[in-house]
Amino acid sequence: MKRRLSEATIQSLKTSLPQEDIFHPTTPGAGLRLTREGRKTWFLLYYSPTSGKKRRHYFGEHPSGKLGESRYLSLKEFEREYAIARGDLARGIDPQEKTARVDLTTAKLIPSEVLPLELQRVFPEGFIEGTVGALLADFLQNHAAGNLTPRGYLNYRSTTRSYLAPVFKLPLLQFGEDDVRNLLSALTKSAPQCVRSAKSVLSCAFEYGKEHFQGVKRNPCQGVKVTVKKGKRERWLTDTEIASVFAALPRMKEQKAADVYTLILASMCRPGEAAGIRAEDIVQLNGERVWRVAEPKNGHAFLIPVSGLIAEVIDRRLAVAGGEGPLFWNTEGEEYPPALKHANPQLRELAGLKDIRPHDFRRTGRTHIAGLGVRDEVAEALLNHAKEQVNGTYNLYTYWLERKDALKLWHAKLASLRPQELHEAAA
Repeated sequence: MKRRLSEATIQSLKTSLPQEDIFHPTTPGAGLRLTREGRKTWFLLYYSPTSGKKRRHYFGEHPSGKLGESRYLSLKEFEREYAIARGDLARGIDPQEKTARVDLTTAKLIPSEVLPLELQRVFPEGFIEGTVGALLADFLQNHAAGNLTPRGYLNYRSTTRSYLAPVFKLPLLQFGEDDVRNLLSALTKSAPQCVRSAKSVLSCAFEYGKEHFQGVKRNPCQGVKVTVKKGKRERWLTDTEIASVFAALPRMKEQKAADVYTLILASMCRPGEAAGIRAEDIVQLNGERVWRVAEPKNGHAFLIPVSGLIAEVIDRRLAVAGGEGPLFWNTEGEEYPPALKHANPQLRELAGLKDIRPHDFRRTGRTHIAGLGVRDEVAEALLNHAKEQVNGTYNLYTYWLERKDALKLWHAKLASLRPQELHEAAA
């Protein structure tokens, strides 16, 4: 709606709608955005002279509204900044890009070398003081690293690197709900099932920032809802489909990826655990050869027997790696290596299975194990799922012997589904 504003009328403005725009005739295309919660934010709608897209620029908030952004403007101050923004547009300067450019040229660049090695991969160009990137770097280094499980910390780093990089250079104190919406909207199109994890990491960082960063007074993620439905993945492979996968693996261009798929299927480990295995993770304990999983998701130490099909893959990769270092790729700082992501479409095409993912092999093993008569508590131990609270406190049994027997049953079934030439090559 359009209404001439004054300091007196602004004081009394309210709305029952989630949000409502009041256009001020003195400032065409601009005015005050009201929210049901009582926030009053100055805005300008315009077409960007650089991209041609319609944009909304926020100047700050009116002090009579609910506390939010740290920058407050009276009506006269807003009108003055509006005039500056209109002048910039006339000269071909986008107000949003101007704000970002000023911050980037005047703020100090912190090189990545000052960060721990695992965070240098997340911020390869370093970060700029006063930006969202600076907040995320501080949050990961000084909070997440010490308060999350190793696997949880890895997931936070991976999410930050893969999905939050577009906001690294945005000014921290001007970062608002619309910036969060823009980020999540873009992710909804490119990686919908990652929207929640991206918002969660960003929200946790801002909660940390409220306590540790001067000027951060609110969490802009709290007013933004995720519209992507939670996807419940139930895909698992039948005997026929497993046989199709085995037939496709030798024809893949990337044989490292083929061995990772086999290792996931044979051990029921997580894809990131298989892709990140190192020669040093294979050890002798009590006369047995075992795979000591590095950084398991639940933070609990986990051992996998090196036998059967698991031993076949590991021994082949140990020989190629020369007995040291990564057996596949250096995956530090990422959950899924790019090479594995690139291999997934080829596996689907060669196997004739349109909708399969690496994690489906883990679900496949769990489903078939139940069909082989393995008890649920043993099957859950095979997957290294955390026990429920009371049971996890008092039942510390690892089901080691039972897990070895269960894997023998599973490997025998897998052997019956592999092409004959693979049996002969393994023998």
